[in-house]
Amino acid sequence: MFLKSLTIESEGFTIREIIFHKGVNFIVDETKSSDSSDKQSGNNVGKTTVLRLINFCLGADGKSIYQSKEFKNNINEEVKEFLTEKRVVITLKLRGDLDDSLSRQIEIRRNFLSSSKKILEINGKSVRIKDFDSELKKLVFGYEEEKPTFKQLKAKNIRDEAERLENTVRVLGSFGKAEEYEALYLFWLGVNYPNAEKKRSLLDDKKVEDKLYSRLVSDNSESKIQQFLKIVERDIEKLEHKKNNFNINEDYEADLKSLNEVRADLNLLYTEQSQLSLRKELIEESRSELEGDIVNEEISQITELYAQAKVIIPDLQKSYEDIVIFHNQMISEKIHYVTEELPSLQDKLIKTVSAIQLNLNKEQKFVEALKKSDAIDEFQIVISELNGMYEQKGRLEEKSEQLQKTKENLVYLEKNLAVIDKSIFSLDKVIQERVSTFNGFFSDISNKLYGEKFAMSASFERKKNSESSFYKLYIDTLNGQTGTGKKKGEIAAFDIAYVKFADKEHIPSLHFILHDQMEVVDDNQIIGLVREVVNAGCQFVVPILRDKLPKELDKSEYQVLSLSHEDKLFKI
Repeated sequence: MFLKSLTIESEGFTIREIIFHKGVNFIVDETKSSDSSDKQSGNNVGKTTVLRLINFCLGADGKSIYQSKEFKNNINEEVKEFLTEKRVVITLKLRGDLDDSLSRQIEIRRNFLSSSKKILEINGKSVRIKDFDSELKKLVFGYEEEKPTFKQLKAKNIRDEAERLENTVRVLGSFGKAEEYEALYLFWLGVNYPNAEKKRSLLDDKKVEDKLYSRLVSDNSESKIQQFLKIVERDIEKLEHKKNNFNINEDYEADLKSLNEVRADLNLLYTEQSQLSLRKELIEESRSELEGDIVNEEISQITELYAQAKVIIPDLQKSYEDIVIFHNQMISEKIHYVTEELPSLQDKLIKTVSAIQLNLNKEQKFVEALKKSDAIDEFQIVISELNGMYEQKGRLEEKSEQLQKTKENLVYLEKNLAVIDKSIFSLDKVIQERVSTFNGFFSDISNKLYGEKFAMSASFERKKNSESSFYKLYIDTLNGQTGTGKKKGEIAAFDIAYVKFADKEHIPSLHFILHDQMEVVDDNQIIGLVREVVNAGCQFVVPILRDKLPKELDKSEYQVLSLSHEDKLFKI
């Protein structure tokens, strides 16, 4: 899919209509860097905002248009007020082939309002925000599996945030899970991976079981539990033998029989109470541990760390508060999952305690009737000791059963993960062939730009502290690490090479590439990139300052929009 147009409307009037074409689409800022001390950004004249508006139409949060990524309270009130009060609507049109007017088109319309005033449409049909990602994924990529998401698939095509401006293949940032990266990489390579969601689900289940196992063995090892259980069982056997050899007056046989029945019931009830209490304790401790992971927004050290990171990386997009909200939402979902059983456990405990109390009343009645026997006092001591032993046995058996069940679950999960990993690794030959094909384009483009051949490699590696393995991609060069400008060129070469690779392998892909901060790339490399973009038949949308634009490229056919302080994007 190609970018066809981006339209900005306010109250029925068109403010901007940007028509894109194949090749390079420069968004030029006429401001001379020597004439302004302000940082050149989307909040200045709006050149970077064009990229963010395209991303907004493809599912990004609209707050990125007017809110600082790092400092949540840093808001451009003028822009926010304009977007909401003027009822601004953004329309993005994608076309399957810009040279064919009859090719498939996707039209996306969004505004910045909420509730009943919100507009979120695909091809004229309203879509719920929770379905937006999957709908776009089906339309653009023809893909319906849960992972990778559309947000993940578009990540390398829209490089406007720190993790994508600095990393060639790790476009999901440090928060991307190994299994998510693996699913994304295999999709890039056009390798069918039907077990991606199953593997992710198994890994989530394994994390839960690992935590439960650690909790169960934190106080006692499996061997220690079994040895304690044997000791308690021997003590019970001795006490039962002693109890059965009591000589009680025959006048009290009926009452004693009833007393034994009641106490037998009590033993079972105490065991059940112990099992329920242990299960409840485990759940409540897990909940407390998870609640302890909830991040307090008042943590000054981390806030200061983000402030320092902002100085080093000015365009750092993710705010500390955003990460806190995302993290706490994930913790809340885990707490809900872990504590879902608590209400039913509590009901069972109440019923069990009630039954215990009822039987204790019965026991007291029979004890009173048997108090005339001289042997009852000693017999009562034996019964009391037996009750304590059975209760202790119940706790130990519950721990042992839970431990055994958890071990069995872990064996089952690891066995299934191993089967999936084996099936993935069986595709290694295909994967390596696809990587080799990609490198044919990648090394050729990088060699033309820098006289140096970059290459991508794929390896199946075991994740640290995990039984499962994952495919990872790496970018290598013989000369080691690259500088900032060269890194940007490397990323651009990668993205252009991928378009050519995807077309050759008939892999559904986006044919537009959005890059910010291209000013750090040398003129010769920018000129070279333009040639490669034309050769690849894709689109390269780049915000750039006029005085940073190479003279050879300062031509109208390469420019799609010109902005200045007198003619800002939103004209406000």
